[in-house]
Amino acid sequence: MKFPATALFLCTLSLNAQETVEEDRLLLPGRERRLERREAASEEFPELSLKLQNPLARILVIPTAMEYKKGSGPLGTGESFAIRVAPRVPFVINDEWHMLSKSDLAWVSQKDVIGNTSQEGLTDLVQTFFFSPDRSLGWDLYWGVGPSFVIPTATDSLIGSEKLSLGPSIGIFRQERPWTVGLILNHIWSVAGSSSAQSLNASRLEPIIGYTTERSTFFSLGAKLGYDWSGHHWSGPLEFRLSQLTLIAGKPVQWGLGLQYFVFSEPNAPEWGALFQVTFPIDSPRRGSEL
Repeated sequence: MKFPATALFLCTLSLNAQETVEEDRLLLPGRERRLERREAASEEFPELSLKLQNPLARILVIPTAMEYKKGSGPLGTGESFAIRVAPRVPFVINDEWHMLSKSDLAWVSQKDVIGNTSQEGLTDLVQTFFFSPDRSLGWDLYWGVGPSFVIPTATDSLIGSEKLSLGPSIGIFRQERPWTVGLILNHIWSVAGSSSAQSLNASRLEPIIGYTTERSTFFSLGAKLGYDWSGHHWSGPLEFRLSQLTLIAGKPVQWGLGLQYFVFSEPNAPEWGALFQVTFPIDSPRRGSEL
C-alpha cells in the first residue's frame, strides 16, 4: 500500500504546483500578461505574422476594421465612419496552383461630405480573385493575377457607383524576414449599370513596405492610390500601420492601428483618417489554409 500512497502524494503535489503557477500567472500585471500572450503567439505561430501581411498568402482570414475620416466635403468639415469587412479565402486548384478570393464590403455613415447632406448604408462590393502558384519564383517572390469586379450593392446612389465594373489585377510580393515589400495593381472599366451614373475608368496602386519584429509586431508604410482616367486626377492616402499578433483564448488574433494622410486635394477628399482593425486567422485544411 506504500506505492499507491506515494503516488497519491506526488499527484497532490503536482496539482498544487500547477494551481500555484496558474494563480501566479493570473496575478501578473496586465502589461506582463499581454507580453506573455505575444511571446506565446510568436513561438506557436512563428510565420503567421508574415503571412497576414501578404495578400497572396494561402491563409483564410477575416479582417474587420473601423475607419474614421475627417476634413472632407467642399468646406472641409465633413466626416465619415465605416465598418469594413474584407475576408480572404483560399481554394486549392491542384498541387501547383491555388485561388484566393478577396472581398471588400463596408457600411458607411457620412455627413457634410456631399454638400450639407448625410448618407448611410452599404457601399459597393469589390471582389477580386488571384490565381497564384504554391511555389515562389525564387528570391522569395510570390505573384498572383486575376479579375476584379465592382458590384453595385450600395444602398444609396451617393455612396455607390451604380455601375458593374471589372478589370485585371496583379500582385507581387517579396518576403524575407523581417521585411515585406509588395505591390497590388488593378484597373477597372464600367460595363453595365445605370445610364445616368458616371462610368468608371480607373487604376489603383497599393504599394507597401513593412518590418516584422521577433515578437510579431509589424510596422508598415503604404499607400492606396487611385487615378481617374476620365477626370485625370489622383486620389488616396499614404498610410502608416502598427499591428500586433497575440493570443485570445488560445487562438491567434492580430490587431492593428493605422493613420492616413490624404496627399491629393481632389474634390470632397478628406484630410486625414484613422482606423482600428482586428484580423481573425482561421486554420481550414479543407480550403487549403495554412497557419
